[in-house]
Amino acid sequence: MPKATRVLLLAGALSVSACATPRFLMEAENARTNAHIALAFEETVFNKHHVREGFSRYVAADYREHDAGLPDGFDGSAKALDMSLSGPLANSHLVVQRSVAQHDLVAVDALWERHPGEGGDIARVDIYRLVNARIVEHWSVQQSTSPSTNGKAAP
Repeated sequence: MPKATRVLLLAGALSVSACATPRFLMEAENARTNAHIALAFEETVFNKHHVREGFSRYVAADYREHDAGLPDGFDGSAKALDMSLSGPLANSHLVVQRSVAQHDLVAVDALWERHPGEGGDIARVDIYRLVNARIVEHWSVQQSTSPSTNGKAAP
């Protein structure tokens, strides 16, 4: 292969690579931003117990809730969480173990200490979908860490 052809092929490969790199970096930065938003939401809602602030700051108006224990929609979910976290779970605390983000999804693995020091903790994974830096959907999977509930989440 002539040297000029090799140089052109190499230049072409580098230009394709250069085009892909900014897109890859943008996607990675978007995923990282989404993770920060999901973690900030959980901190605001589950640790500070500022539910209305968390929803107004991080959640989209057309929010969909897929957790069977909460009503669907922005207002219903916010109201239910606010009542729970200002009442029977006022002392609860969420300890994030890890988070994983890819594209528009963020998964947060956490231990929810519903009554710190008394047991009855819940191991949970929250999954968020974000659009334009706002949470638009939420799913959760949870399980009690207490052996007395036979692996079922406490109400």
